[in-house]
Amino acid sequence: MLKKRLTSIAMLLMVCAVAAGGYYWMHLPPRVTAAERPAPKPVREHVLLTETKMAESAITITAVEQHSMQPIRTVPGRIEYNATRHVAVKSPTDGLAHKVAVTVGERVKEGQLLAIVNSPDLGERRSDVLQQEAELQLAQRERDWWRSIQQNLDELLSQLKRPQEMEALEKEFQDRVLGDYRRDILSAYSKFRTAETINANLKAVASGAITQRMLLEQASVRDSASATFQSACEQATFDVRQKVGKADAAYSDASRRLAVARQRLTWLTGQTPEQFGDLSNEETLSTWPVVAPFAATVEEIVVAATERVRQGEELLLLADTSRLWVQAEIRDKDWSALKLSAGQKVQVQSPALPNQSLEATISFIGRTVNAESRATPLVADIHNDDGLLKPGMFVRVLLPDGAAVQTVAIPDSAVVRHEGRVFVFVETGPRKFTPRDVTLGLAVDPLVEVKSGLQTGERIAISGTFMLKSELLLEPEDE
Repeated sequence: MLKKRLTSIAMLLMVCAVAAGGYYWMHLPPRVTAAERPAPKPVREHVLLTETKMAESAITITAVEQHSMQPIRTVPGRIEYNATRHVAVKSPTDGLAHKVAVTVGERVKEGQLLAIVNSPDLGERRSDVLQQEAELQLAQRERDWWRSIQQNLDELLSQLKRPQEMEALEKEFQDRVLGDYRRDILSAYSKFRTAETINANLKAVASGAITQRMLLEQASVRDSASATFQSACEQATFDVRQKVGKADAAYSDASRRLAVARQRLTWLTGQTPEQFGDLSNEETLSTWPVVAPFAATVEEIVVAATERVRQGEELLLLADTSRLWVQAEIRDKDWSALKLSAGQKVQVQSPALPNQSLEATISFIGRTVNAESRATPLVADIHNDDGLLKPGMFVRVLLPDGAAVQTVAIPDSAVVRHEGRVFVFVETGPRKFTPRDVTLGLAVDPLVEVKSGLQTGERIAISGTFMLKSELLLEPEDE
């Protein structure tokens, strides 16, 4: 049963094929012999314009010259923000967005106020800095006090190694800082000098009234006073050195604590100690003024006034679009352009800016190949003072590829193409133009190399060529 069905289907397909073939042959157009074919339209050998047409055509004529042409490779690119001039301004701490002082699209100057954030944490950090500054000042005064005492005491003890008159000594040191050591040292020295004077006077008296016992007792008093004086000097020297050492240590500790407090505030705000300003104003102690880090345009405002913000949360987006980046990818076939280096110039063209070529400076070329795209990144810096370029815009990047060549070149607008023929219109007389076939070579907008067909000095039409082409293709008039 299955075999019969297959046989029937095969026969049906054969019938359909025969019918389709007959239909094709019935509708096949009749053959045309070579004799019946129409002859091609004759083409003029030159175009001679009337004075009126010449005036109306606005034809521009220029002489053929040699030009220096730089071989290039064109790669696709894109305009992006300059990463160093495009930042998200963030809150340094948890707080409240007290005020937003700018609007989207507004142009701001460096240091201009953008917003104000109130933060108790910021107030505590600033208060800590103020406290540590006060502690350091106290430690410095104490250190200076003990250093002055040490210096004056050393000088006093140096002078007391020789006999001194108490009146002159007290007068000399009356305005110098000695602390309690003035009393201790000078009192002990005075007692010693008195005992020594008495002892000397007793020895000088040659009388039987002065017994040997009295002399010995007075000598003992003098020796005791001397020992007391020496002890006072030694103790004072030791005490002062100890005090100076402790004062130096306290000052160093206060200095370190202040540095830590300042570092915490710097870490919180991003400001250096020189930028802290006046922290003593209690009204602004917990207030953080958000300012523009550089002249830019406000691209976006993320928060609103009275809105609570978290540390690190974006407040605004700023961008300086006067300088942008051109980002391109150099793929395998364009790797010869990797011979370029930072600082070289490249040309940038955009469909949005016809007939314009902008200059960019290469910032860097990647040293590795992306495993997925098999391309190496290229970034160039481009000025955009007039604002013609917009981030996200697609462009063509013209990369120099090899040494420049000196050759005959003409504007691309002079080249005419028709049915596979490439030619230019050469001025061969007054208002007379003759088509001349040319062989083209290297093309670097807006010029194209002419390998053959033209010589320098010949004059060609570089505009109005469409009208000349129309005139050329008109059927020649019977002569």
